Amino acid sequence: MPFTVAAGIVVVAAFLLAGGRAAAGTDCRYGEITLVSRPSLSAPSPTYPGDTVTSTGGGWSTCGDEAFTGFYEEWLRDGAVIDGPEWVEGAPDSFTYTVQEADIGHELRSAVSACDDDYGCYLPYAQSSSSVVPVSPPPPPGPPIAVQGYVHDSKGSPVPGATVALYQDLDTGGAAAQAEPLDRATTDGDGHYALRTDADGLTDEDGFANFAVEGTAGDVPYYAVATRKWNGNGSWLSADQADAPASYPVLPEDVDLDPQDGSIAGGGGPDVQSPACWFVQDRTTLVATEVDGTVIGELHVAQNATGTFTYGEGSRADSNISIGSNLGGGWHVNAALFKHVTRSDSSSVSETNPTDDWAHRLLSDFVYAKYRHERISDYDGRVCSTWYTVEPQEWWGGIWPGADESRYLHQCLTTYRAYENHFGPNSTFARTSYKLRRWAAAATIYLGTGGLTLYARSGASQRVSYRYRFGSWRDHYLCGNDEKPARSTRVLAGG
Repeated sequence: MPFTVAAGIVVVAAFLLAGGRAAAGTDCRYGEITLVSRPSLSAPSPTYPGDTVTSTGGGWSTCGDEAFTGFYEEWLRDGAVIDGPEWVEGAPDSFTYTVQEADIGHELRSAVSACDDDYGCYLPYAQSSSSVVPVSPPPPPGPPIAVQGYVHDSKGSPVPGATVALYQDLDTGGAAAQAEPLDRATTDGDGHYALRTDADGLTDEDGFANFAVEGTAGDVPYYAVATRKWNGNGSWLSADQADAPASYPVLPEDVDLDPQDGSIAGGGGPDVQSPACWFVQDRTTLVATEVDGTVIGELHVAQNATGTFTYGEGSRADSNISIGSNLGGGWHVNAALFKHVTRSDSSSVSETNPTDDWAHRLLSDFVYAKYRHERISDYDGRVCSTWYTVEPQEWWGGIWPGADESRYLHQCLTTYRAYENHFGPNSTFARTSYKLRRWAAAATIYLGTGGLTLYARSGASQRVSYRYRFGSWRDHYLCGNDEKPARSTRVLAGG
């Protein structure tokens, strides 16, 4: 009991010393506000106009745990108040600011003053411990990349500062002109370039376009061609990707440029941005054509089975055939660059194995054209440079067996055993729209070239089908040479 009385006397004394308001203790006045931690900011990085910057309310305490009645919040730009102060009821809490154009390049901070009934408001305002400096938004995205790659010198080293230009490949039956490139670029320190264009007016009805890439580094000419397909969703697909499933990567393949023979000053190659050839236009002229048998696929069928290979379904040939070029130093083939043969009046063709154990390459007729390309100055009518290409022009149709490939028939159960699928008697298999097969010697073209061997990507594309019917007297197999029959470029079937 004496302890209780003494405690009561201490409480009364404290009440009187405070002038009617009890003090919380000897170290603080009741309600006194203490800053524990300054506000902090969070925002997207980088921060652009229109983004939201969020400030915490900071950390605060009151003597005697008196409740906060509210707080003032404000925003500062380079130390000057630009928004607020604004009163908010309750304990200090988070608040936001929307970045304006005028904030670009300036330091933004928040500031808070917490208040209660006994102490009033904390002063000066507690500024945020961190700041945000908005930046200008990036420019809107340009056209998508159509062709990109690297420029190398004769030793294979990267060439920085080379000028590269993108043109629509003009392959009409007569003369055609394109006065300005679709895009220009300069290679970076690694020799890399990227050329961009939209698809407007460049593609055929199936979305394909052929491009010419021309470059210069000093007096050295560069030239390449590339086939691309517009995917209808803002990107270009390379020739390999054009018939791939939607999940296949869509980044364009690199088109690397190596130096061609001759010199620009001597008219030996494409002339991009040459100071000696002003106001230029390109003219392409058909010189001559010839028809040659070209590998379009293959058919391998073993015992007790029938297979049919069909090409050009829907009056459309799906072959990508490489280009031969002569820039003044002789003909050469770039096996990595292909031209897409897009149209034909010929109907579809097919081949069925006439006997068991039948395996052959299959050939069809294509028209090949020799073109003369000239760069002409509109200023004085002078021909600044001339070069030639040999390109596929049109599919004429027809189909017949080529080289014997019976050596592959036994490999389904040996080399390709991991990809084997079994089929029962009287079963069938069919598929279309899969990968293109690459033929290293698809056609030999003359046209004054002395015999130029061109590559081709043809076979299992969206206009090609394989259909197999298996016989009744045994189980059968089907296999490919790359992972599974549904994606194979070579299919072997039979008993």
